[in-house]
Amino acid sequence: MPPASPGLLRLYLESGLRAQARGDIDAAASGYREALRLAPEHPDALNLMGTVLLQLGHADEAVDHLARAARKMKDHPGVHGNLGQACVAAGRYEQAREAFRKASRLEPGNVHYRLGTATALALQGQLAEAGTLLRNQARRFANEPLVWFNLGNVLRDLGRPAEALDCFGKTLSLDPGHLDARNNRGGVLHALERFEEAERDYRDCIEAAPDYVLARCNLASLLTALGRFGAAESVLRRVIELAPDLHDAHVWLGTALSHQGRVREALACFRTAAERDPHNVKALQAYASMLMEQGRAAEGLRGFARALSLEPSERLRAGLCFALLAEGRFAEGWGEHDSRPAAIRIRAQSAKSRLARELPAALAGRHVCLLREQGLGDEIFFLRFARELKTRGARITYRASSKLIGMLARASFLDDVLDENAPLPAADATLLIGDLPHALNAMPVAALPTAPRRDDAVPIANFAQRVAVFWPPLPPSIELPPRAGRVAEMRDRLARAGPPPYLGITWRAGTPPHLQKGEDWVLHKAIAPVELAQAVRDFRGTVIALQRRPDPAELEALSAALARPAHDFSAVNEDLEGMLALLAVIDEYVGVSNTNMHLRAAAGRTARVLVPRPAEWRWIRIGHWSPWFPGFSIYRQSLDGDWGSALKKLGGDLLESQSEGVSGERCH
Repeated sequence: MPPASPGLLRLYLESGLRAQARGDIDAAASGYREALRLAPEHPDALNLMGTVLLQLGHADEAVDHLARAARKMKDHPGVHGNLGQACVAAGRYEQAREAFRKASRLEPGNVHYRLGTATALALQGQLAEAGTLLRNQARRFANEPLVWFNLGNVLRDLGRPAEALDCFGKTLSLDPGHLDARNNRGGVLHALERFEEAERDYRDCIEAAPDYVLARCNLASLLTALGRFGAAESVLRRVIELAPDLHDAHVWLGTALSHQGRVREALACFRTAAERDPHNVKALQAYASMLMEQGRAAEGLRGFARALSLEPSERLRAGLCFALLAEGRFAEGWGEHDSRPAAIRIRAQSAKSRLARELPAALAGRHVCLLREQGLGDEIFFLRFARELKTRGARITYRASSKLIGMLARASFLDDVLDENAPLPAADATLLIGDLPHALNAMPVAALPTAPRRDDAVPIANFAQRVAVFWPPLPPSIELPPRAGRVAEMRDRLARAGPPPYLGITWRAGTPPHLQKGEDWVLHKAIAPVELAQAVRDFRGTVIALQRRPDPAELEALSAALARPAHDFSAVNEDLEGMLALLAVIDEYVGVSNTNMHLRAAAGRTARVLVPRPAEWRWIRIGHWSPWFPGFSIYRQSLDGDWGSALKKLGGDLLESQSEGVSGERCH
């Protein structure tokens, strides 16, 4: 090829520079490409083309061009700096670190090259080394906000939040308009549960830059953590307007909607995310769960299978477990129950205890030790399976919550009840109580043949099914007769509150949203107390509030809606023997699922249960009853998040029950 005309080469380069300056990156690339056609190894053309490729998102090509330019312009710090940025974008962190080091040696006073070196270290996971380098820079460039900002990020990632907050504060004192520093400070405050301060930082970012999507996403996360789901929904809808291709925003919006019981709308959001990003495991799991919540079990299970093929994690298996149990597919559900978070945590803490998941083949004369897990209600619920061990001749030791030891000591099928902190006794098998259903029902899985649909890119087998339904049949609740003296005490207290019949109500259970931590939510169930009061206000008798730790304003609003006092019996929740006696003698009990529901069943009485969406697995997804709680009546929130029909039926059923003179009959 003949030598390029210097004039023509300069013309193409200047044309590219002008286009790049006005933001027309495609035109700039065209100019630089023509220059390189004339002179393929021209250093300026290589350098400029590399910067344009980086702007266009072609990081690997940018590295190739800039590395060639750097070999020809060994003493040009800017070229090495550009190469470092391209290497970071391409994930070549060691090469980036070396490029920034060369640029720093050539231009020691340029803080940005030193920051690039620290960034490359941090991206390689060498946070301590990056922190040391940044501290040195902070001493040398004390008035440079970017140094303090980067140091704050590294200290945050090192788990030193107080120091990180100081650095972000220093950044903002030097540059009050540094929105990334304000947003990141909000993130640290959020993690420290200083929610009001974090929200202020996020909202300040949004006020200064309404299209700052990251701050809006962080604000939505905070609002969700605080249980302000409606507010989170509003923020996320704006995020989707600004960034419709941000697939996770559709997942987050679906989550905010599902927490409001709006299953149909949540399903649409999760479907959008799953269709747009078929490898987004969170979207696939959420979509599968919502499909099952709507009764579309076959589709939902295929969705779980697809998600598990991408990420066979314990988190996904736990989601599948509870979906199967809620569907009434107990044998399959118990097979996945070892993936529940509580079991994983306890096994990790008790690695030396050699916890089993299976029982000895012959139980007669064998000693089985069962360990409590999760909440008080779970203990009472899962102990129903222990009676089968006694039927098969086993000796049973149960290590219980200290709050339950007294009443469980009266259970005839338990040979010994220990405090939860007592040393483990020698036993033939030691199991978590939640593993007992699987251990009693270890049956083989029969995999069905693969039946891919035409639109499946990868064949996904139908979900494996167990051969039989649960065997032995679903056991009823254990029986815990209350102490006679406590029954008399509660009858006397009720008489002082007002005339019979007596209706107990509870409107909230589980871990409140603002106290939830981590990625996976613990179940929280709630209905507005005023809505509940309006539904039961025609009950002819005395209403008592059994809500644990109610807000005084809630009790005041409850009484106003009832048009008569709601008597506060909430303190009895701290005295389980008293609560067992109280639940044994009141005529009706209405509320969301909580420990008291399990105590009511153990006392041999029935209740009326308000089941929010998505449904807790014990209450199954559909229908007005649960096989786990015979005689209990279920009132479900609609798939659109509305309680109207359920509460109307509740009020009518209470009146009908009073007319017929039947209330809370025995369930054993």
